[in-house]
Amino acid sequence: MLNGQISALADLEINGQRAGEVIPSVAIDRILALRENGLKQYAEALDKLNSARKLLLAATGGEYLYGFEVCVKDAVSWADQPERAEKAIKKSVDGKIWHRLMSETGMFTLMSGKQRDEWDRQTDGVDMPEITLDTVLATFDQLHTHKNDTFEQGVIDVFRSLSWDYRTNNPCKFGKKIIVSRLFNTYSSGYITFSISGRSTLDDLAKVFYLLEGRNVPDHRISEGAKFSDHYQREGFSGNAYEGEYFSLRYFKKGTAHITFNRPELVDRMNEIVARYYPSMLPARV
Repeated sequence: MLNGQISALADLEINGQRAGEVIPSVAIDRILALRENGLKQYAEALDKLNSARKLLLAATGGEYLYGFEVCVKDAVSWADQPERAEKAIKKSVDGKIWHRLMSETGMFTLMSGKQRDEWDRQTDGVDMPEITLDTVLATFDQLHTHKNDTFEQGVIDVFRSLSWDYRTNNPCKFGKKIIVSRLFNTYSSGYITFSISGRSTLDDLAKVFYLLEGRNVPDHRISEGAKFSDHYQREGFSGNAYEGEYFSLRYFKKGTAHITFNRPELVDRMNEIVARYYPSMLPARV
């Protein structure tokens, strides 16, 4: 009807001129049809995006799919580069799936703190392995195969990180007590938190004791670092020491912690590991 009215206007004369010379004929019915079809496809696309979000969210096991909206926005901007958009969404999703798999299977437990840092950098970088059955199985197999070496490397990493500015720390071996730094993060506001590196240090120390006794290493969610974190949340800096199975720990606001080992015979065996990594040390000093 409207298209007919516009066509009729084209037959009118305005001051001696035909309206068609002033108002070009427009196929309004086609424009409206394109609009309706476009809106319909837009709604369908949104429905598919929401469905895709739910599927990917279920795969990652999270409560919110961080980065999804950015990937969608970029995909619209990169309409002429679909492979770039596909790579971006895969990277966003695969990083979260890797974290879920490593956490829920306990694979993070098999990693030393240093390995965990390297893993996090890899999954955040451009070289993150794509999630496939082959890459997952190969990663798990490698961690299982080398778990003993991994635990020992964790001890060596802790030993190397010790500051020789503290007289308690022996540069040739673990003594009855050691002092570790950077157990906490202190912010300009005065807020203090238990640091990730501090948690890794406690976990790496405890793991080797479990290994030396032939015991299963607790999952990282109930590890020594996790238990100390709970202690710190309850006690703060009240002065109450943390008492673990293999060591006790007194900690201070400046970020240091005094760790006293409870099992001297296991410390001797731990020093044998240090000696293997540093064979040039004088036996008398070790």
